[in-house]
Amino acid sequence: MKTLIIATVAVASFASAANAGSVTNFQFLEAARCRGLAGSENLGKLDTAALDAFLRAEGGSRELAVRTSAQKKIQSAAKEADGADAEKKAKLLAERDGACAAYMGGAK
Repeated sequence: MKTLIIATVAVASFASAANAGSVTNFQFLEAARCRGLAGSENLGKLDTAALDAFLRAEGGSRELAVRTSAQKKIQSAAKEADGADAEKKAKLLAERDGACAAYMGGAK
């Protein structure tokens, strides 16, 4: 239940940011990379419901090139994370738990 509440709050905050026009293409692509990292089995898969909802909501207003780039970033990040050795894994975990926290809605 706590995860559902956190996901709902995260989606609401991202939705309000999107309505304000404050989510740039760069931020959208960062969120896509975070989605790839969050879905990695090697890093410890996280609940991605809030992030998926955010990407769906924001993706509709993006140009095709940006949406295509986002899909590539998701796939590339997941591949990078799934094949990471111990040192690289630590760096990716730090990125996922640090820079990606804003996009993840605090879900861990």
